[in-house]
This record gives sequence, structure tokens and C-alpha cells, in this order.
Amino acid sequence: MKKSVRYILNGLTLPVFVVDPSRKISFMNKAARQRYSEATKGQFFNEVINSEKCLRALETVLDGEPNATADVTLQEVVPTSFRVSLSRLDADKEPLPSCVLSFEDVSHIQEAEQMRHDFVANVSHELRSPLTALTGFVETLQGAAANDSAVRERFLAMMAHEADRMARLIGDLLSLSKLQASERVAPTEPIDLFNILNSVSSSLSGLADQNNISLKLNFSNHIPIVIGDSDELTQVFQNLIENAIKYSTKGTEVCVSFFPQLEEKSHLCITVEDRGDGIEPTQIPRLTERFYRVDKGRSRNQGGTGLGLAIVKHILIRHRGWLKISSQVGKGSIFAVYLPVASF
Repeated sequence: MKKSVRYILNGLTLPVFVVDPSRKISFMNKAARQRYSEATKGQFFNEVINSEKCLRALETVLDGEPNATADVTLQEVVPTSFRVSLSRLDADKEPLPSCVLSFEDVSHIQEAEQMRHDFVANVSHELRSPLTALTGFVETLQGAAANDSAVRERFLAMMAHEADRMARLIGDLLSLSKLQASERVAPTEPIDLFNILNSVSSSLSGLADQNNISLKLNFSNHIPIVIGDSDELTQVFQNLIENAIKYSTKGTEVCVSFFPQLEEKSHLCITVEDRGDGIEPTQIPRLTERFYRVDKGRSRNQGGTGLGLAIVKHILIRHRGWLKISSQVGKGSIFAVYLPVASF
């Protein structure tokens, strides 16, 4: 192989192998040597890449086809998906062709496709449940219960509940879509978190009384100004405080606190702490996934859509902040919101 060709192949970020007619590796570019450090020149290719699809495509090219492709999954540190492109390499002094193989990591594409598939499946499931209930109620009201006023009122109330659940789900889906489209653009409005926290707490005081929860505000009016979007930050704390009230044990306390960040002065911290059942450590990383619920039945009974914490996460990404969750089973959970302090 010419020196100029070797130079070009070494400049590629994709792993590239050249396999000679005897099925041995005659060249590996820099990316291939880094990824497959135990492979050596002169080694049989199937000792390095043990994939039936890839080896069949290699045979096709060495037998005369100019090009071939193969989608393979290789067991590396984690299973990794590659699109392998194979091309025949005719050398002037060699009677038989060699084969050039390049490996493009497409794991992220497959993961994105799986996420899209899961999202569509979840949305379909979440919408189907209230639609099925509504259809059943309508059929009942059109039948034997048409003239029973007590049954009619009860069923109409349940229909209103299911319709409200669908409206909340669609609203949350639209909010999430809007946030994902705009999260690269940081907000620019100076925000007084003291007013937002007071307003949200006042609006949820009725729910706290209804659930026999004491809502404690552990902060003064000296919270630093942050740069953000007032409506979105209201949505963050509305969601977190409402969840804390709904999932706390009756007769306990939900505490909203402010902490200046001493080690990282560029950010402040607002925590929402409950005294609920707590969350298993293995489930905490998944709480901000769309439609993920720790207790699916209880969440639906409480009117949850499964999108609240995903919305919180994307709002905080747009605000260049983050959410940290800690919890102890049987003792409760702390949801800590970190936001950058405005610098004037």
C-alpha cells in the first residue's frame, strides 16, 4: 500500500483494516490500533472481529464484489453496533485483491431510534387507557344507565376525570417538545426566586391542608437573583413541591429551603424535602426519564402523567442548571435544584 494512502487512512477517526487475500490483517490505521490494541499485523482477521455477518461480507468482496456493507454488534466493554463498509482494493503487484473495512459506530443512532419507538409506544399506551375508559362510560350511558340520574352523574364525573387526564398528558407532551426545541437558547430575564417560591407555596397550601401536610418555607427574602424564565421556573417548583405533598406520609412536613453555594459561588441551591416512603437507589437515575414511574398505580391515582420530572430536567438544562435527587427508603427524599446566579 502506498505511503500516501496509509497517511490518509491514519487520519480517519473510524477504525480501518486492510485484509489480504489470505484473510490476514495487512494494515490497521491509528484508530483501529487504539480500539483493538491487542490486534497485530499478520493476524487472521476473524481472530479480531468475530462476526459472521462481517466475515460473510468480507468473503463476498474478496471473491470479486467491489463493495459490501454489514451491520454488526460487537461485544466490547458494552455491546456496540457498527456499520461496516467494505471495498475491494486492487494492488498493482498483487494478483488477488485485498479488502478495506471501515467501522462506523452507529450505537447512538440505534439508541435514538429505540428511544423514539419507546416514546411512541408509551404515548399510545398512556392515551389508550383514558380513551378506553371514556368509550366504556359512553356505551354505558347510551344503554341501561341512560335514565338513571345517579349513575349518569357518577359516570359523567369519571368521564370528566379521564378527559382531564388526557388534557394534562397532551399539555405535558407539548411542553416537553417546546423545551427540547429551545433548550440550546438560554433565557435572559432576571428572576426573583423568593416571589416564585412564595407564589407556588401559596397556591399549593390548599393541597397540603387536604393531605394533612405541613408546608414549611425555610428561606428569607435574600435569595440572589437568577437569570431565567419565570413561567418555566414556576413550573419546576410547582411540580417538585406538588409531588412532595402528594407522596409524603400524612401528618409529616414538606420543607422548601434555600442554600447559597459556598464551594461553587456561581450557583445557588433550592431543595424540596419530603417525609415520604423514599426511593430505591437503583431507581433514582431513571426518575427523569419520560413516563418512568416508581409506583405506576399510585402515580396515576394521583393524576401524574409520568412527564413531570422530565420537564423539570429539560427546563433546568435550558437554564444551565441541574437537578440532584437523594433519598432514603422509609425516610423521604430531597430534590435539589441548582441554578446559576445572575452576575451584573
